[in-house]
Amino acid sequence: MAKKDKANILADVFKIFANGTKLYFLNFEKFFRYLAFPIFGQIIGIVLIFAASYVFTVHISSLTTKSPVFDNIPLVFFLLIVLTLPGFFIFCKAFWEYLIAMASLNSMASTLLEGGKLDDTGIHAELIKRRSGSYILFLFLISIIYLVLSFPILWGLLVIVFVYLSLCFQVFALEEDRGAFDAVKAGINHVKFNFLKTALLLILLGVVTYWLVPGLICWGFKTGDLTGFFSFPVEQYVRMLPIDDFNSILASAHIPYRLKSYVIAQEIVLAFVSFAVIGFSLPLRCICCTQLYKEINKRNYAGKIAAEKLAQRAGKPSKRKIKEEDDED
Repeated sequence: MAKKDKANILADVFKIFANGTKLYFLNFEKFFRYLAFPIFGQIIGIVLIFAASYVFTVHISSLTTKSPVFDNIPLVFFLLIVLTLPGFFIFCKAFWEYLIAMASLNSMASTLLEGGKLDDTGIHAELIKRRSGSYILFLFLISIIYLVLSFPILWGLLVIVFVYLSLCFQVFALEEDRGAFDAVKAGINHVKFNFLKTALLLILLGVVTYWLVPGLICWGFKTGDLTGFFSFPVEQYVRMLPIDDFNSILASAHIPYRLKSYVIAQEIVLAFVSFAVIGFSLPLRCICCTQLYKEINKRNYAGKIAAEKLAQRAGKPSKRKIKEEDDED
């Protein structure tokens, strides 16, 4: 590939990113409201699960002393499950809504790229929920592919496959007539002759939304000492873990490293912050990938039309004409 072509591809990638960033911030409030429960709901669900188990664990000794009925292991486990169920249900509901958003945001992005407005984000979500069976199969298929390639020896192949599958969500969301397998196949075909451009766009989005922005936000939390404020309740739970025993193992192995409860708590808080930032940047990734998908689709359509015209000039029936004649028969 000539240097000029590579420069053009790089320029196109930055152009897509710039346009996606503009549309993202112009509609940030709507995206934030749409993703608030899917993201914060998962965090709240996890917090409720661990908070309920912490409170129950702290008070189980006194309850056993007051009433012998609690001196029953199956009963204790049953009560623990019951107490954590609300948080578990909230987490599952939010997680499902986030999975729906991974597809529906591409439909929203398509509307924005065509000059429309996001008057009702729920409509786009309903379009995916109506095909929930096919969507679950699609997610299962994608997950199996990534799971098989998750072995360290296959990580190089995993990166290549990740690029090839990067536009599958756009195909599934925007081409409603395609099923799970067909969407994966069509997504791969879209990337086949646009691998470099797709890979560069994914690298740029990955650096910005998975590393740069989350890193800056976490740095702000550390600088403003917000991690200390939020990590205090987390540290109370961490202290229940056998940290001293683990440190003893490290000491016996002559490893000069010791775990500290407050450090673990702060890292957990920063992990939640990074998760939220990455989650709220999902619309940006969807807008950019949808724009790339539309450009490839438009170019492919123009190529088909040009091929049909050449076939007609040569006196050969086009594929579209052959298909129409077959349908008439």
